[in-house]
Amino acid sequence: MESSYDAIIIGGGPGGSVAGTTLAQAGKRVLILERERFPRFHVGESLIPFGNEEMRALGLWPKLEKAGFMPKFGAEFVTGDSVGTIRILFGRYLSSDYAQTFQVERSRFDQLLLDHAAEAGCEVWQETAVKTATVSEQGGKVTCVRAGQPHELSARWIFDASGRDAFLGKQLQLPKTDLGLPKKFATFAHFKGVLRNDPPAQGHITIVRLDFGWFWMIPLDEEKTSIGLVQTLDHFRASGMKPEEFFEHIVATTPELQRRMGKATRASDFYFAGDYTYRHLQNAGPRWLLIGDAAGFIDPIFSSGVMLAIKSGHLAAKEVLAADQAGTPLSLKARDRYTREVGKMCKVFLNMIRMFYNNHSFEVFMTKCPYPAMEAAINNLVAGNTQLDWLLRIRVWAFYAICTLQRYFPIVPKLKLSEPG
Repeated sequence: MESSYDAIIIGGGPGGSVAGTTLAQAGKRVLILERERFPRFHVGESLIPFGNEEMRALGLWPKLEKAGFMPKFGAEFVTGDSVGTIRILFGRYLSSDYAQTFQVERSRFDQLLLDHAAEAGCEVWQETAVKTATVSEQGGKVTCVRAGQPHELSARWIFDASGRDAFLGKQLQLPKTDLGLPKKFATFAHFKGVLRNDPPAQGHITIVRLDFGWFWMIPLDEEKTSIGLVQTLDHFRASGMKPEEFFEHIVATTPELQRRMGKATRASDFYFAGDYTYRHLQNAGPRWLLIGDAAGFIDPIFSSGVMLAIKSGHLAAKEVLAADQAGTPLSLKARDRYTREVGKMCKVFLNMIRMFYNNHSFEVFMTKCPYPAMEAAINNLVAGNTQLDWLLRIRVWAFYAICTLQRYFPIVPKLKLSEPG
């Protein structure tokens, strides 16, 4: 017998949970299909402040505060030789709503969001493998297997929040682009005994820039730190080493990493992820929408993943609620608007990512700015502000203009990065 819902969401991560909560709070009958059993390990543990708004609107913020996650008040960028360092404090230029967020162990964070969706009224099926999905102007049909039993489901709306599996994108053979960035490869694990910053920066994420890539260091609690190495896939293959061997080799030969990790011990298995950057060119159809990583994934250097999932999940649900009120599928205008808005958010981070990997631009980024106006713009970008007013846009444009000039004129001091930008 076929079961029918207002919406079926494929994937119970942050994007799927937020979309489900938004719809359920509006009275919709929602089913979330999650392949795994929560809690489960997941990378992407550093939140950024401009995802706070949606979590407050959905009633999640008090739960985050009570959960005991590590408060995050800013970010730190360091060169591998320990010579270059900048710290960004969100509250210096942002209002109190955006002055703080959290570092989160994703197993607990994602469980909290999924439980919140269930409390809002979503039906949640975990350990459920989605096999097929078809969509038409009237709605969609999904087949899945749960506890060994096949199910046929239908809904007026289908949301794909399946992450980088991009289930619906593959089913519909949607075109996508790599955004002109080389494929990346990441090696990561949890460690104990990592040297922390002094207060109030003990909860900062630390990014250690190398000549060929970068390390992240995310303090998750009083003892545990998430540490990962990101490099191009070609660079990793050229090393001739196993991922964990290369990780340990770089730690042992990089002064800043040795300073922080000299007494650290690994507290988890190593994990690996590759093929980082892509974006679907179409994020919505008459009865379907792509959320978060299912719509596209960009390099995680500025911790954009969870925020983009939350914002796109909330936005997708709002588009569906508006279409339901009108009694129609998503119009071409609404589909284009949603795709354009997701693309706009991604573009802000994509510009920063290109800046970060260009050595000349990175030298500008790492120089203490004598102009508060431009420093405020950079602060907004690192905090995840993708809705820049005209004044901030001018300041961001000025920052990128200086980055371009640095390629031809030494406006700021050079950094010791051996590979040319």
